[in-house]
Amino acid sequence: MALVPFNELMTAAEEGGYAVGYFESWNLESLLATADAAEAARSPVILGFSGLYLPHPRRQVHESLRVYAVMGLATCRHLTVPCCLLFNESPELDWVLESIDLGFNLVMFADERLGAEELVTTVAQVVEKAHARGIAVEGEMKPLPGLHGEPETNGFAMLDDPLTARAFVERTGVDALAVNVGQTHTHGRSQTRLDLERLAALRQAVPVPLVLHGATSIYSPDLVEAIRLGVRKINVGSILKRTYFETLRRASNQVGDAYNPYDIIGSGFPEDVLTQARVAVQERIIELMQLFGSAGKAA
Repeated sequence: MALVPFNELMTAAEEGGYAVGYFESWNLESLLATADAAEAARSPVILGFSGLYLPHPRRQVHESLRVYAVMGLATCRHLTVPCCLLFNESPELDWVLESIDLGFNLVMFADERLGAEELVTTVAQVVEKAHARGIAVEGEMKPLPGLHGEPETNGFAMLDDPLTARAFVERTGVDALAVNVGQTHTHGRSQTRLDLERLAALRQAVPVPLVLHGATSIYSPDLVEAIRLGVRKINVGSILKRTYFETLRRASNQVGDAYNPYDIIGSGFPEDVLTQARVAVQERIIELMQLFGSAGKAA
């Protein structure tokens, strides 16, 4: 099955009443963990990378988006379940435009520094280039609180207005819209509740699939109800990194002084700490696919 257009994933999700998970990767182990989970669960999946952190000026080593694109696309083409590759939520327009050239199936530009009109103009520019190449674009009117890892948000959450959201979609031409309905990025430190009434109103007003960001911090029953109300894509990131790090830390602490470095790093053996972290992420993703209702939905 391998790569399919994003809109095809969304059409199948709408018909099946489930949500497709975007499980954000940051290295080879996390990318392959996502792929392995999708195969094991027989689930459609969205793979991809952070457009916020890959180009971030604070990175100690500078990354090549081309390398990540090649790695991601090769992994997608190897899969037997429906999938696509996302360059997610980047404020760097040149990186987003490059991601289109490199063959990502779905791209997203988002910059909280822009005013509403400038954001619409820029997103419409991205849509024009992407659609000319058969690539989909996700939009967002404003980012969730806590996006940059702020320790607390003091319960502050923004709610999208349905009429404003519809106008944004109509003016930009985006293929999906990430909506704010009460969630915040607490990165797993606490759970937030969704304004499901507002979500239902947005679903009625907006003519494209709805997306929820920040799933790590959303109360699980609310996620299930959000899917019932029409959310068709859910972004997951923090819980995967927490799972990876905590497993890696625990596994490393169990390694004694008389270790063989070839066994514990890169061997793929049970004692390989990177493999243990990868498997833990895979297992967590399978659990989320079951929650999202996408497990077993691959043809």
